[in-house]
Amino acid sequence: MLSIPWYFTHIIEHPSLWGMIYFSVTVISLFWGLYGGTLVDRFNRKHIFIAENSLGAFVLLSVAAYGFFNGGLSSFFVGLVFATTFFTWNIHYPALYAFVQEITDKKDYTRITSYLEIQGQLTSVAAGGIGAILLAGVEGGLFTIPFLNISFTIPFSIKAWSIQQVFLLDGITYLLSLLLILPIHFVPVSKRFTEHLTLTKRFKIGIDFLKQHPLIFVFGNAAYFVFVTTMTVNFYLMPLFVSKYLKASGDVFAKGEMAFAIGAVFSGIFVARVFNKTTNVKGCIIMSCITASTFFIMMFSRDLAVFYLLYLFLGLANSGSRIMRVSYMFKHIPNQVIGRTGSVFQVFNVLFRLTLIGLFSLPFFVENINYAFLLMSVACFIAAAILWTIYKDLVNLKTSN
Repeated sequence: MLSIPWYFTHIIEHPSLWGMIYFSVTVISLFWGLYGGTLVDRFNRKHIFIAENSLGAFVLLSVAAYGFFNGGLSSFFVGLVFATTFFTWNIHYPALYAFVQEITDKKDYTRITSYLEIQGQLTSVAAGGIGAILLAGVEGGLFTIPFLNISFTIPFSIKAWSIQQVFLLDGITYLLSLLLILPIHFVPVSKRFTEHLTLTKRFKIGIDFLKQHPLIFVFGNAAYFVFVTTMTVNFYLMPLFVSKYLKASGDVFAKGEMAFAIGAVFSGIFVARVFNKTTNVKGCIIMSCITASTFFIMMFSRDLAVFYLLYLFLGLANSGSRIMRVSYMFKHIPNQVIGRTGSVFQVFNVLFRLTLIGLFSLPFFVENINYAFLLMSVACFIAAAILWTIYKDLVNLKTSN
């Protein structure tokens, strides 16, 4: 996924096509997310993981094989891989968090979500490092990681990979995941019951829960804004920002992703401890303010060292916000409806992102990409202000969970 935005914006130099693909996939995910939430609450979550990894392996390996046979891939097949992975994410993460809530005692929610962030982001660090090699190749000799100021010698050279080679490697990781998931056995802590209802009625149960608890609805969307803006940056703005504003190459883009993941790992290690004596809500407010400040500084600086440092802080804030938000949701939303309420938040997440993508696709922002960060900074400050306004009510909220 790291390779695809850069492939469109820099390798084949079709940023407008990439914008159309990302916009279209996001629109479709609006409807898929709603349906996905009902699946998460209806089926065994392990079976969902098996299905998604099987599908991912089939699509990526098939497209990679076609690319090797045909001597390359058209934009359609690259877009197909992005869409498949994107839609897989839309059901994977709701299923993952629902599964964690299902097998975890309430007292351990924050600790377990922190562990998930550490595990997931360490994987991202590795992927970012591999991505730097795959996108731009590596010349033998001295190699420096700018944001860590660490240098080491590489005794060999690696040529940049083709997009089908990247997809082949990615498809293999799906197969490895499948082999790890198959033998898993678990005993639920939260008990669920089967609902013999139509799709519409099952989805309505999630909406009715949020109607009965409007504070959770407001919190869920306001605390989501760090993720909304960060997703927009990672998959739409950043390739343009690196190439047009920083005047840098693919390795800078990939190293930025590494810095982001490293920040997220630090967040997973320290956030739960730092906010152990305060509330999840206050943690979300602080993370929103950090994100807003990071975006604001980004619009002024072209220094690569500053860019890496800011991207590290962005990763820390995004991960920390997710830990605090998910922990609060686990404590206040029953496992029976966690998937469907999550799909409602996903709809608003998609609508927010569509608005931002549509706005940032305008010629002014394409040519002045740094001003997009100003708008996102304001949006995150507004989200923090909303959470602060209802802070006491959120902290004192009681639900049936």
